[in-house]
Amino acid sequence: MRLDAQLAKLFPNYSRSQLQQFIADGRVTVNGKVIAKSSFPVSDDDLAMLNEPISPDFSRELSEFKKHVVYIDDNVVVINKPAGVLVHAKGGTGCEFTVADYVKSVFDVDELTQNMNNNRLGIIHRLDRATSGIIICARNLKTASMLSRQFAERKAKKTYLAVVSKEPKELSATINLPIGRNLSKPSTFKVSPSGKVAITDYDVLETRRDGFTLVELKPHTGRTHQLRVHMSYIGSPIVGDPIYGTGKFGDRLMLHAWKLEISIPGANGNVRKTFIADPPKEFTFNGK
Repeated sequence: MRLDAQLAKLFPNYSRSQLQQFIADGRVTVNGKVIAKSSFPVSDDDLAMLNEPISPDFSRELSEFKKHVVYIDDNVVVINKPAGVLVHAKGGTGCEFTVADYVKSVFDVDELTQNMNNNRLGIIHRLDRATSGIIICARNLKTASMLSRQFAERKAKKTYLAVVSKEPKELSATINLPIGRNLSKPSTFKVSPSGKVAITDYDVLETRRDGFTLVELKPHTGRTHQLRVHMSYIGSPIVGDPIYGTGKFGDRLMLHAWKLEISIPGANGNVRKTFIADPPKEFTFNGK
């Protein structure tokens, strides 16, 4: 099999992308020889070894992160993720604290890491680094499957708050515009006739004298960068967005995952709950 696939069996605590980065960094040997190609073929008779990086000490970050927990029980933990914090580590360094590091610290995640192919540790959905707010994680496989199904079937209802640089022409509307990858900038997305269905409801909550406008956003689909792309397309980009908009308002993207309505396991069957992450003070307008 491929070297990265073999390593994934041997080191389940690392994601496939992390292992591929280790290989590219020259941290992996096969039969004593450094191999830098993830697709290198190996068999069970080969001796594959990984020079693991030294694990950073996140004890201070873990202690401080507890204040961001909104709800926790035997099946789920709900977190109000601060802006600037990654959900999963990028690449293979693992030297930056992430939501996944907190999950690993409070769960016995062996069942999840050994049985979930994507090694997401029960983290069912993502938020961009620059976005703050509600994120839910499952503590066992049964709950992970239940939550994932609700997101896939659009039964999990999400509500966001955003500050946009210009009041939309309509105070309340539905944006139904397909979104696809921007081939000229592959890491970004755009409204495209060949894209996937993307639907967002928005309502204007308040507009300041300087034009900055607080809006409520309800996505019916979960396309990457959907809210950012949609609001930019109608001429009201989210403030602080370096990709799809302009304008300064503090030092962050002004997008916050405010509410999540979803069913979770309860003592007597599934229970429908709405979790709320109070928005940061930057989202308070009061007409000023």
